[in-house]
Amino acid sequence: MDNEFCEEGLEVPSGILTGISLGISTDTEKEKLSVMEIGAVSEVTNPRLGLPNPTNECSSCGAKDRKACEGHFGFIKFPFTILHPYFLSDIAKLLNSICPKCKTIRKERQKGAGSSRKEQPRVCKYCVRNPAQWYPRMRFKLSSKDLSGKTAIIVEIDEKPSKKNKKLPDDYWGFIPFDAQQEENSVKPNRKVLSCKQVSYLLKDVDPSIREEFILSKDAPFLKCFPVTPNNHRVTEVPHAFSHEKKLFFLHLDKSSRKDSAEVRQKKNIDISNSSGLRWIKDVVLGKRNDDCFRMVVTGDPNIKLKEIGIPCHVAERLQISERLNSWNWERLSVCTSFRLLEKGELYVCRKGGLVRIRRIDALELGDIIYRPLTDGDIVLINRPPSIHPHSLIALTVKVLPISSVVTINPLCCSPFHGDFDGDCLHGYIPQAIGARVELTELVALDKQLINQQSGRNLLSLGQDSLTAAHLLMEDSVLLSHLQMQQLQMFCPHRFLSPDIFKISKDSVWSGKQLFSMLLPPDFEYTFPSKDVYISGGKLISAEGSSWLRDYEGNLFQYLIKRYQDKVLDFLYAAQEVLCEWLSVRGMTVSLSDLYLASHSCSRKILMDEIFYGLREAQDTCNFQQLMVDSHMNFLMSAEDSESTRSLQGEHLSYEKQRSAALSQASVDAFKHVFWDIQNLAYKYGSKDNSLLAMFKAGSKGNLLKLVQHSLCLGLQHSLAPLSFRFPHELSCAAWNRLRAGDNTECAKSYIPSAVVANSFLTGLNPLECFIHSVTSRDSSFSDNADLPGTLTRRLMFFMRDLCTAYDGTVRNAYGNQIVQFSYNIEGTSTPTGEIGGQSVGSLSACAISEAAYSALDQPISLLETSPLLNLKNVLECGSKKSNADQTMSLFLSNKLGKRRHGFEYGALEVKNHLECLMLSDIVSTSMIMSTSIYSPQTGSMKHFSPWICHFHVRKEIMKRTGLKEHSIIDSLYRQCKAARTELKISVPDMLISNKDCSSINMQKECNDAFCVTVMIVENFKRTSIDLETIQMWVMPFLLKTVVKGFREIKKVDILWKDKQKASKSHDDSFGELYLRVSMSGQCHITSLWSALMNDCHQIMDMIDWTRSHPDNIRSFCLAYGIDAGLQFFLTNLESAISDTGKNILPEHLLIVANTLSATGEFVGLNAKGLALQRKHSSVSSPFVQAFFSVSSSALFPTLKNFENPGASFIKAAKAGAVDNLQGSVDALGWGKVPSVGTGGHFDIIYSGEGRTLSKPVDVYNLLSTPVSSKQNEKLKVCKAQGLISDKCGAKFGDFAFKGLGNLDFETISRGVLRKSWTYNDVLRLSNALKKILHKYSIGQRLSEKDKTTVIRALYFHPRRNEKLGIEPPDIEVTYHPEHQNSRCFSLVREDGSIEDFSYHKCVIGALEIIAPEKAEIYRAKWKRLDGSANANLKHKDEYPLM
Repeated sequence: MDNEFCEEGLEVPSGILTGISLGISTDTEKEKLSVMEIGAVSEVTNPRLGLPNPTNECSSCGAKDRKACEGHFGFIKFPFTILHPYFLSDIAKLLNSICPKCKTIRKERQKGAGSSRKEQPRVCKYCVRNPAQWYPRMRFKLSSKDLSGKTAIIVEIDEKPSKKNKKLPDDYWGFIPFDAQQEENSVKPNRKVLSCKQVSYLLKDVDPSIREEFILSKDAPFLKCFPVTPNNHRVTEVPHAFSHEKKLFFLHLDKSSRKDSAEVRQKKNIDISNSSGLRWIKDVVLGKRNDDCFRMVVTGDPNIKLKEIGIPCHVAERLQISERLNSWNWERLSVCTSFRLLEKGELYVCRKGGLVRIRRIDALELGDIIYRPLTDGDIVLINRPPSIHPHSLIALTVKVLPISSVVTINPLCCSPFHGDFDGDCLHGYIPQAIGARVELTELVALDKQLINQQSGRNLLSLGQDSLTAAHLLMEDSVLLSHLQMQQLQMFCPHRFLSPDIFKISKDSVWSGKQLFSMLLPPDFEYTFPSKDVYISGGKLISAEGSSWLRDYEGNLFQYLIKRYQDKVLDFLYAAQEVLCEWLSVRGMTVSLSDLYLASHSCSRKILMDEIFYGLREAQDTCNFQQLMVDSHMNFLMSAEDSESTRSLQGEHLSYEKQRSAALSQASVDAFKHVFWDIQNLAYKYGSKDNSLLAMFKAGSKGNLLKLVQHSLCLGLQHSLAPLSFRFPHELSCAAWNRLRAGDNTECAKSYIPSAVVANSFLTGLNPLECFIHSVTSRDSSFSDNADLPGTLTRRLMFFMRDLCTAYDGTVRNAYGNQIVQFSYNIEGTSTPTGEIGGQSVGSLSACAISEAAYSALDQPISLLETSPLLNLKNVLECGSKKSNADQTMSLFLSNKLGKRRHGFEYGALEVKNHLECLMLSDIVSTSMIMSTSIYSPQTGSMKHFSPWICHFHVRKEIMKRTGLKEHSIIDSLYRQCKAARTELKISVPDMLISNKDCSSINMQKECNDAFCVTVMIVENFKRTSIDLETIQMWVMPFLLKTVVKGFREIKKVDILWKDKQKASKSHDDSFGELYLRVSMSGQCHITSLWSALMNDCHQIMDMIDWTRSHPDNIRSFCLAYGIDAGLQFFLTNLESAISDTGKNILPEHLLIVANTLSATGEFVGLNAKGLALQRKHSSVSSPFVQAFFSVSSSALFPTLKNFENPGASFIKAAKAGAVDNLQGSVDALGWGKVPSVGTGGHFDIIYSGEGRTLSKPVDVYNLLSTPVSSKQNEKLKVCKAQGLISDKCGAKFGDFAFKGLGNLDFETISRGVLRKSWTYNDVLRLSNALKKILHKYSIGQRLSEKDKTTVIRALYFHPRRNEKLGIEPPDIEVTYHPEHQNSRCFSLVREDGSIEDFSYHKCVIGALEIIAPEKAEIYRAKWKRLDGSANANLKHKDEYPLM
C-alpha cells in the first residue's frame, strides 16, 4: 500500500492470502471483536454499533457515511450458560451412541466400530438387560429442527412396555441430576426435557476420543454470550432516498410479519413497489449511467468497416477515456483540452492520485491523466447478453457518426453476437487502463477471433444481401459492360482483368465470375469439388451455387483465413461493397408475384390441380401405412363403395390416428415422403427471376417449406403435444360442430391432433384451418423445457470452469492441480495452437456444448420425434446408477445374415421372437373357473382333486405366429410351479395340467380359433378343500404370469433402423442397418443385466455381432468393456447428440467433457451426485463455493445436502474446522486472490541439480528473441575474449577463466566496440575480482593458471602493457610493494629472474578511460588522495574502492 494512503506512524500489515479457515467463534473472540456490551433493549441501536442510527454518526469511528463505516459488533452476556443451537444435533448423536450412565459405547455401535476398541465387562444396569428389572432403551432427539425456534434436547423411552413390565424403576432417571431452573412441564414419566446444566453433566465424563468424533472442541456446545451484529445488518431507513425524512425500522425476516405489513400498506393505498424499494432500484440503480459504459439499440450500416462501431456524436462526447499526458501526445491532448475549456470553462484532471481543476491550458503538467471524449480509433468492448459463447465479447474501434440514439455495426458482424436489427441492444464498455486496451487489441479484437472456437470454422462470412448477390452473380447469364465494370472496379482491391467475351460490336463484356475473381488475391488457389468450384491463380474458373460461401466445412473464407489472416476482414468488406453495389444496380424486389409462382392463370390452375392430386396421394399413403402398422384394426370395410361409406372410413382412420402415437408417427412419416414431391413444384413453376427462390437457393433467407405454405398449401399440421380434443377429417365449421357435439358424451381423453390443410396463406384459410394451424404451430411443451439449456450451461460451468491448460500441455483442474487430460490437442501436440498454457479450455468447452443446447430449442420437443435437447441431456447425465433401474441394450446383427436374401429382416424377427417375454396372459383369450358339476374329467387316478377347475383358452393365431406348441405351454406351467416351490419357497399345491377338449359354451364358439388348457388342483385331504376365493385371487393370477416364451427380465424388443455415415462395403445399396433395442427390467434382482442378456442369447449367439453390441447405459458399458472403451462409447453418443442439434463442435471440446465426467475412474452424471463424487475424489474442501452457489443451486441441485442454504454450508464447515484454500476461480476472485488460471496457474520448475547456480535471473525469452547482427557478433567475441559476458551482451558478468582465447590483441578492436560491449558495472566487477585475487594468496605465492589469465587480460588496459608483458606472458606472484611495506601488489617474474611490480589500479583506470571517462577522473583523484596516507596505514591503496 502506498504511503500517501496510510496514516503517519501507522504501519499497515500486509500479506498474501492463501486460504480461509472456518470455525465457531468462542466467547473470548466475541468479546474481543465487539466494541461494547449491551445490557438494555435501548442499546440495540446504539450509535457505537455504526450507521444508521438516530445521531447520523458512528460513535466508534466517527464516520458519517456508510461507505466509510462497515459497522461494529456488540455482545450480550447471558445470566447463565445455554446450549449452542448449532451443536444440538451433534450432542443428540453423541448421547445416543453411549450409555448415559457408564458413558461407554453402546453394543450396536461398538460392533460397527470393529476391533479398534476392547469390549469392557458390562456391569451397568442400563447396558445389561436384566429380565427381573426393566431398564428400557432411551433415545435423545431435538424438540424442533428449526434453529430459530425454541429448540431443546429431549430424552424419551424407545421401547414399548410389555405385559410384565409396565412401570419404570424408581431410579431409572437417576443418571440425570436435578435442576431447579428446569420448567415443571418438561418433566414427564416417559419423557424429559434436558436443561443445559443436565447436558453438561452427561457430557462431563465422556471419553475425549469418543466426543471428538462428534464435537471437536470441548467448550463449543455451550454459549455464555451472544454477538449483536452492526446496525446496518438489522436496521433500515424508509422511505428511500427520494424522501427527506428518515425513520429507522428493524428488518423482519419472519414471513408472517412481511405478509401483515404488506396487507397494511394495501389498506392504506400505499404503493408497494415504492415502499419496498423496487421503484428506487429501477430508477436509481438500474437506470444509473456513468461515463465508462453504454447500452443502446443497434442498427446495421454496410458502409463502416467490420472492425468498427458507429457511435453518435453526442454519446461519444459524454463517454470518456483516460489518457496520461506525455511529450508524445502533448500536442494532440492540448488541442482536445483547449476545446473542452472553451466549451465548459474548466475541467478536472487526475494528478498524484487526486482531482485537480484546470482553467488554463498552461496549467497542464506531464503525467496528468486527462479524461477526453471518445474519438475515431479508440477501442471499446462490445457485448450482447446473454454471453453463452466467447465470441459474444468483441473489441471494436470507434467511428463517430452524425446519427442519433443508436449504434451501428456492419451487418456481417451479426453472426458472432447472434443478433439482428429488430431492436436488439448492445452493451459497450470503455477501457480506462493502458493494459486493458492492449489486452482488448491483442486478445478480443475482431481480427483475433476469426476462427470460431466452437466449430473451428470461420466466424464471419457473407450476409443476406451480399450472399444473395454472390449467388446471382455466379450464374452464367450474368454479363457486365465496360461502364458497369468501371463503377464496380472502384471497390475491388486487386487487379483489373481483361474481358473474356467480345461482341460483334467490339464492346468488351465481363462475366460475373470475373468480377468475383477481382476480389481474390492473385496467387490464391482453392477447390470445392462437391460444387465444382475451382480457383486457380486468383481466378474463379467454375462454380455451382453458393454453398461454398456459407458456413460449411472447407468453405472459401476458411481457406482465406489460413493463408491471408490479416486481410480477411478487408476482403469481406470489399466483397460486401462490390456485391451490394452490383445488386443495387441490378435491382431486386419481393412482391406477391413471387408468391404466385405461376406466370399466368392457366399455369396456376394446373399447379393447384397437381397439388390436389398430390395431397390425395399423400392421404392414401398415410392410410395404407396406418393399416400396415396395425393390421388387426377393426376397420369398417363394406362391399358398398359409396361416398358416405368412404367418408365414414376416413373419419374412423382419422380418429384412430389421433389416438395412437405410433399410428400418428407412421402417418407423419408417410406424408413427408410424398409431400416432398409437392414442394418440388415450387422449382417447377417458379421462374428464374423469382426473388424468394433466389434467396432460398442462396441460403440467405427463408426455406422451401415456408414458401410452399405461403404459395401452395399448408400440408399436414400435427400437434407437438397431446391435447384434450381432436380434429375432424373434413376441415369445415359444420364438421367441427358435429365433432364437438359427439365428444360431449365421451369423457376427457388425450389426443394427438393432426389434419391436412389443402389451402395456403395466399388463397386464404377458413376459421377451422386457421385455428388448426395456430394450435399445431404453437409449441405447448416448450415452456416445460425452456430452462433446460440454462440448466445444462450452469452445470457444465460448475464442473469445468476451473480446467485450464498447464505449461506442459496437460489439462489440469485448479482444485488440487489434478491432471484431467494429458494433452488438450488431439493430434498430440504439447499445447493448443498459439498458446503456451493457462487457457481456460474448460470454459470454452462448456460454452460450446451450451450453445448447441440453446440452438436445440429451435427444434421443438414432440411426442412423435426424439428431442435433440433431451437426448443431449440424457447423454450428459450418463444414465441412472440405481441397481434396480430399467436399462436398454443394443444388439447388432451378424454380417453372416447378409448372405441370404432378406437375411437381416428374418434374423431380427427371430431374435425378437426368441428374447421377448411372452406370458400366458398375452395369448389367452378367455380364462374361467368351472366346477365338477359342469365338467367332470376322467382321470383314473387315486388323487383327490378340487371341484374347481381352471380353464385357459389360448388363441391359435398367436401360437402360430410365435411358434408355440401345446406341450411347450404345459411344460412352462409345470416349470412355474416347480420354481415357486424351490426358488421362492412358496407352498404351491400339486396340479394336473392338460389340454383336453373343453365342453364349455365359450370353447364351442372358439373351437376353430383356440384350444383349452385345464388345470386341476390336487387336494391333500378329502375333508379339506380349496375354496373358490383362493383359486380366484391367488391361483389364477399366479398361472397367468407364467412365461411361456422368452425371458422374464426382458420387457420389450424393438427392431429399429440406424443410419450410417458411410455405406457398408458389403451392402453398397444400404445406408443403414437394422438393430434391436432390448428393454430389460431392473426389478428381477439380477446383478448384471448385460451378462443375463448374453446368457439368454446363448442359442442364437451366431446371429448377433457381439463386437458391436453393447449396453446403452454408460456405466454398464464400462463394467462390461472397461473405462477406455466406455470413453469412446461416450464420445460417440455425445457427438451424435451434438450432431442432432445441427451444430458442429471441435473434437477437443467433446474429449475434455468426457475426461471431466470420468476423472474419478468411472462416469459421473452432470448432476449433484456427480459433483459430490468428484469433490470427494479430489479430497478438496470448498465450503465458500458451495455456500456461494447455494441459492441458485437449490433448484439446480435439489438433492445435494450441502446446497440447502448458505448458512447450513458455512455452519457445517465451521463445525468441522474446514480450511478453504481458494483454489477455484470463483472463490479466488471472491476473496481478491489471483485465480489459478491463465498467468496465475501452477508452474513447477524441475531442476536437475547439475551445473552452476544463477545468482541473477535471466529473461530467456528476450535473449532468444533478440536478433544478432554482425556488430553484436563482434561484441560477443570481445566479451568471450575477456572471459566474461557483460550486461550489454544479455547476461551477467561471469567468472574470469579466459579459456581458449589465444593471443588476442586489444589493439585490433576499436574503442567504440569496447564501449558498446562493456558497461561501468563490468569494470566494477573486474576491479573486485582483481582485489579478491590479490588477497587470496600469501606473500611470495604464485597465481594459478586461472587467476593468472585474469590478471594478464587486465594488463591489456595498463598504459605500459607491451613493456610489462614482453614477448611471452611471465609468471605472476603476490609480493609487498617495494616503497610501501605492508601493501600488497602483483609482481611479474620473468625467465631471467627479474621481478617488476605493477598496480592493478592503473589497469582499472585504463578500462574506465575507454568505458566511462567521467568515472576515471574520480577514481584517479580518490586513489592519489589515499595513496598519500598509505604510510599511516589508514588505508591500503590495494583496497581503494571504485567510485
